[in-house]
Amino acid sequence: MLIFHQDDFRKTWQDMYDLPKEQLMDYSPNQAFLSTFLVVIAIALQYAGEHRQDLLKAHGISPVDLKERILSTTRAKILDIVSLGSLEAVQTCVLLGTYYLYHGKPELAWPVCGCGLRIAQALNLHRKLQHIGFLSSEAYRQNETRKRCWWAIYEIETFCSMSYGYPHSIKDSDCDVEFLDPSAKFVTGQPPASADFARECPATLLSYKYLMSKLSVLINDILTDLYGLGSLKSETQQGRSAGSSSLQPLVRKVSVLDARLQKWSAEIPAGLRLDSADTTTYNSIDEMDQDIGASGPRFETHIYQLQALALKLAYENARILVHRPLLAYKSKLPTETETEEPSSLARDTVNLSIQSCRNAALSTSNIERTLIFSLAADTYATAFIGMHTFTAGVMLCVLISIEPLALESYESKMGLRRLLRMQSLLKSRAHSSLNTQGLEILERLTKLVMEKELKEILNSSEGELRYITQLGDSRDDLSAQNPNESGQVLATNEAILDDEATFNYVEDSAISQALFDFDQGELSKSNQHTDTNELHTVISGNIPLEPLFPDLLGPGGGFAPEQGWIWGFDRLGYPPKG
Repeated sequence: MLIFHQDDFRKTWQDMYDLPKEQLMDYSPNQAFLSTFLVVIAIALQYAGEHRQDLLKAHGISPVDLKERILSTTRAKILDIVSLGSLEAVQTCVLLGTYYLYHGKPELAWPVCGCGLRIAQALNLHRKLQHIGFLSSEAYRQNETRKRCWWAIYEIETFCSMSYGYPHSIKDSDCDVEFLDPSAKFVTGQPPASADFARECPATLLSYKYLMSKLSVLINDILTDLYGLGSLKSETQQGRSAGSSSLQPLVRKVSVLDARLQKWSAEIPAGLRLDSADTTTYNSIDEMDQDIGASGPRFETHIYQLQALALKLAYENARILVHRPLLAYKSKLPTETETEEPSSLARDTVNLSIQSCRNAALSTSNIERTLIFSLAADTYATAFIGMHTFTAGVMLCVLISIEPLALESYESKMGLRRLLRMQSLLKSRAHSSLNTQGLEILERLTKLVMEKELKEILNSSEGELRYITQLGDSRDDLSAQNPNESGQVLATNEAILDDEATFNYVEDSAISQALFDFDQGELSKSNQHTDTNELHTVISGNIPLEPLFPDLLGPGGGFAPEQGWIWGFDRLGYPPKG
């Protein structure tokens, strides 16, 4: 998370640790720093491996009991911590909020992170420091610390909004703070001169933070422009009911946002690309767990790989977010009374958005083949990975259900199989209930789409023959095929940005019906398992999706959010079906 300077953090703790007990309570930084330190320890205890747990037990310490004592004490003192109004208070809120977010309690994460946001704004962390000329070395370091806190708040705010459909509470127009300096070497107090500068310099540990902060700003724009989750209502969403002509601004917005996403991806240095990252790292979880101290080139390489994994997942998830709104449309061919025909580029636009979503989900599934994925399953990244693989899995289920016998569906099913294995591994580590719930939903959806495929095969011998023939001709190629990301993106951009193109679209009944069925199931509070009634539902063409959090009404009637919000029609202005 890179929320504070590691050396400063360790030095402050060491200074406190060396103090005599009688002086500890009078130590001035004690209250502000101690809350941050304790939450760091609680998170570390959650992910401690067997070796580290044995070391603690040898000193008579129960890792589980200590973690619970720290969390309960922090919860009880949260108002006292907030009242300090310090950078450490912001750090504590971010850390505690992400802990709740990653462990299935977004209803707690949201208000806790909200407290951190208010403190950050009161400290003017969202504003650029007014200074003349270059900053001194100490002033530059303090400014970078302030920026770390702000961008940590911004990122978790965006992640909450993206994951659970919460409204984004930060207005970009009110913020002028710079991004972090990814070089971390030049004491100038100035942000990177250009994207080329960030890309051409060798990757540092701060390059990841710089890139994730920029991506968070872009995702905020995606959520605002396409889903209406920002502080300003999306113009596209407001005008969606005007008819097919209103689709043109939507298509163009998708193009602009997709182009920005590709530009962001081009900034990633080679050292932070998952397909080219150095592979010299730990060979097993136990080996990683026994590296007490965790420092040096080997450990840094491990961190770079974790960062490359997170960037890859975040990028593919953003691609799905960008292209998701176009999935329910197809180009309309002209009738005899219509003279204006959509250009070939315009006709391909929606199909290319579908392919972009499929490629993004398949690229996410291919991460299973990397060593770092297995190692990351025992880190704080496990819930982050689980949320993104869940989205990719639902996307593949939707696409498979549309044309169960199509050649692309076989490739999608192989990707879904990989995603199920990934979720199963994450569940086996048992660090987060989110992964358990995500796996259960994906398994249920897989059964439903396979039932639909069986129905299609039994109802059409001709379709069965065509499917088997295609499978025999192309199976080997598909099993080794990697999605062609850049070609699809360029084609999509070319189609959408063609000013002469005629945007003449109608609702795609197959896709819209599938999405609507997912939405209807998501709104249901039913907690039933697959039974005879459910199979009748499948045969009739409906594919329900239970919410990730089945109890939509929390204690006292409070609303508990669910992760599958992006599949809902209400976010995109689709009319309900009768």
